[in-house]
Amino acid sequence: MRGASLRGCIDALLGGDIVALPTETVYGLACLALEEQAVDKVFQLKKRPSDNPLIVHVLDLDQAQMVAVLNPIAKLLCNEFWPGPLTLILPKRDELPGNVTAGLETVAVRSPSHALFRTVLKEVGQPLAAPSANPHSKLSPTNAKEVLEFFGSELPILDGGKCTFGVESTVLDLTSEKPSILRPGPIAKDTLEEFLGIEILSGLPRTKKGEPQKSPGLSLKHYAPETSVRLYSCFDEILGLEDLTSDDLIIAPHDGMIPLIQSSSPAKVLSFSKTDEPEEIARNLYATLRAADFFEKKLIHVALLRDTNGIIAAINDRLRRASTLS
Repeated sequence: MRGASLRGCIDALLGGDIVALPTETVYGLACLALEEQAVDKVFQLKKRPSDNPLIVHVLDLDQAQMVAVLNPIAKLLCNEFWPGPLTLILPKRDELPGNVTAGLETVAVRSPSHALFRTVLKEVGQPLAAPSANPHSKLSPTNAKEVLEFFGSELPILDGGKCTFGVESTVLDLTSEKPSILRPGPIAKDTLEEFLGIEILSGLPRTKKGEPQKSPGLSLKHYAPETSVRLYSCFDEILGLEDLTSDDLIIAPHDGMIPLIQSSSPAKVLSFSKTDEPEEIARNLYATLRAADFFEKKLIHVALLRDTNGIIAAINDRLRRASTLS
């Protein structure tokens, strides 16, 4: 594919249009965060519900303070983990349009580490709102080709190669009584607790349908392929299935399990990794689920990973949201 130029993307953004940009997590649909009409275009293109806020991407603390009020804890976290895959929920500034935050008085902010995105932020000189570059609830793209498949060639796409992490950022809420992880991601809860020296809560009470969420990525069904997904608590449950047919597809954690499954099952088998390393599974997670769709099977069978440390919590979260059956 022939991607858009860096200059072309910068000019499009400054003209109030949308472009697709690479980050270290997934590709994003970027627009000027302070321009309400530009933000509306993102919601329309994604067919995204208006109660689902966007993450605002910034170059540094100075840009962050254009859209958010940072307390001392927020500044400590920014100095330690930015640029990188940590999103902070903070009080918003009045200058930020309400459609960015779904009408809430809080805003999700992060500073990406991808060199191309940072160059764009520097040249544009202001924050960019950028949700994942996919239609609402679909699998997030981790390379430029997948963005092209979703939106076609009319959307400017800056090709920055394959994303490093492959799952969305950790979202940490700093506006509640105690900090809490709203969405697990590459930066683990334990890492944040060790740095801050305080307990961090996990999750948040579910809001009623139609009520705004503080963070994106909290829908019960999200990050989902077209094919129905059945989720199991461990892979041994899949190995014990006796009624699988050639209409089924199994995704194993790593290549080493494929011969074992194929020796006893007629199902098609894919894997998330060659090595069984969590970081590799995360990088390949969405691409493997997307590949499974191409086989047009009736059902995809996947299992939660046994461990819950580090990025595995993020992988299991995405598998739960991708599944339609359990």
